Amino acid sequence: MVRAKAVPASSKYLPCRTSTPGGVLFSIHPVRIGMMQWRLRMSRTGSVRTILSLAGSLMLAAESAAWAQPVQTVQQFLSQRIPVGAPLERYLQSIRSDFFMIDADGDLEITQRDVDLHTVMEGVQARTHAIQMAMRYDLDGDGFVIEDEIRRAMKYEMRAPIGLAAHNAGNKPQLSDAIARQIDNMVQNIMALDTDKDGKVSVAEAAKPRAQGRGAGGQAARARQLLALESASKGVVTLTEYQAVAEALFRQIDTDKDGVVSQQELTDHRMRAARVGCEMPAASEKAKVFVLGSYQTEALSSVTLGSQDVVVHAGRVVIEPGDDPLYVVIATYSPTIWQFSGAVERVERLMMTSSLTGPNSGDRSKASMVGATGIPKERISFFAKSNCLAYFHEAPSSGSLQTVAAVRAATGKTPEIVAAKYSVSSFKLPSGAVESSERGARGLVIQKTVGTLNIVGNASNVVIQAGPSRARDDLLRFSPGGVIEIDPKAVVGSHPPANYEVLPQQAGLVQLLASGAMTQNSAGEYVVRQKIRFPAGLAGGHSVTFLIMKGAPYPEGDPGHSCVIMEETGQKKGGCR
Repeated sequence: MVRAKAVPASSKYLPCRTSTPGGVLFSIHPVRIGMMQWRLRMSRTGSVRTILSLAGSLMLAAESAAWAQPVQTVQQFLSQRIPVGAPLERYLQSIRSDFFMIDADGDLEITQRDVDLHTVMEGVQARTHAIQMAMRYDLDGDGFVIEDEIRRAMKYEMRAPIGLAAHNAGNKPQLSDAIARQIDNMVQNIMALDTDKDGKVSVAEAAKPRAQGRGAGGQAARARQLLALESASKGVVTLTEYQAVAEALFRQIDTDKDGVVSQQELTDHRMRAARVGCEMPAASEKAKVFVLGSYQTEALSSVTLGSQDVVVHAGRVVIEPGDDPLYVVIATYSPTIWQFSGAVERVERLMMTSSLTGPNSGDRSKASMVGATGIPKERISFFAKSNCLAYFHEAPSSGSLQTVAAVRAATGKTPEIVAAKYSVSSFKLPSGAVESSERGARGLVIQKTVGTLNIVGNASNVVIQAGPSRARDDLLRFSPGGVIEIDPKAVVGSHPPANYEVLPQQAGLVQLLASGAMTQNSAGEYVVRQKIRFPAGLAGGHSVTFLIMKGAPYPEGDPGHSCVIMEETGQKKGGCR
């Protein structure tokens, strides 16, 4: 497998980090492009949106999301059960009903036996539901589902939008891109259950993904929570103990002690609970507070945080000479490692946050993926959750106002400067100067293959891509700062830092091409002949097509939205159309 090595500035295949303006322009963010295309498509199809929302693939996606819901704490669950304006006794009645539902064996105690019984029963329910989801495509009733059956059933279920598409095309039978994608996604989801690779999904195979039950969302998880209460030190929770916890919470929220909980009291309590894990050390008397924000930085990091499948950016913060201590807060959307230089001894406290907490995901209950170099560990603090501060790339904006208010409340001081930009190269403090190359600005990308294209007006923010995309050009366009080499041992991170095995996004494609592990054909597709790892972050506009040739193992990692085609079987995986 090709592994990422330290990339010197003079590397012949990765562009050096630069702040010089000019060159290829940044494209519109891929997520926004996708949303624009979706809105345009929906505006043309009208009622098709409602029909598509009922399609099987969306139901399967919704089901998967429902099973992945995070576990609520006991306090969160109990606070949600408090009825506004109702007396304590009415609240305790509902709590008793909840207890009896959690008490699986009906012995009026919550023990490990209840966890085990709930787990068994939820597993049965899960398997039954999973089998129904897959076997609804068993058209011939032989107990197996094959790809042709899924496609036939999906076309039947989506006959209304298919007919509308044909009508709009002059009664010429056709599948729109959206419908074809829905069908392909369902085929991919169902056939992924074919563990023995015999081309068909059996009842037993369909049941396996849900064999472990409801997980975070069921009564088994609720019973485990109760057993974590202090009163459960002996492995038992009684109804009396559970009611005592609920009553104590009720009286805590009822701040005016009138025997009922008002809407304002409940709102205030939830706001206080939401700030748990978002604590910030108070600023010293002489410290000046600075708040910085961005969507991302212009450069990628050679070091990842916690996972090889997450894209970590890198930026710089230069501390200018002076006497006053600085309290620095940085909020970004993307995972980022900040390199501090200059008069770093002035930094009294550094707080960082990112909205993303994993590969293409953001879980508000998890810690952000951030880190820094140049600042001692004892001066850096991390939030326990990623939703403590709102990221922003413009000030003033709704995000900046919320973040500044939270910082003011926590530190006891109003920030001296609030600086932000969508894509940055570096910040300077305490001046608040922001460095960003023109290539880091969001621009319009026009893909052109044949014909003539006339652009009238200012074309300085337009990139015209003729022919297939090339990794080196796309790297400059997406990440004009290139890749910043960072020593993982120097990083103080919210997650363990490590060198990338393969660099993320287009930097990884350039790296793999340079290593000879893969080549690129005239259509821009990537031909893989050796064992590789997919670069992280190949989603949206970063997605490409991989051709896995016979004899080459299927790559490790996540292809994102990229299309992967296997030569030996012709099988398509990922975001193929």
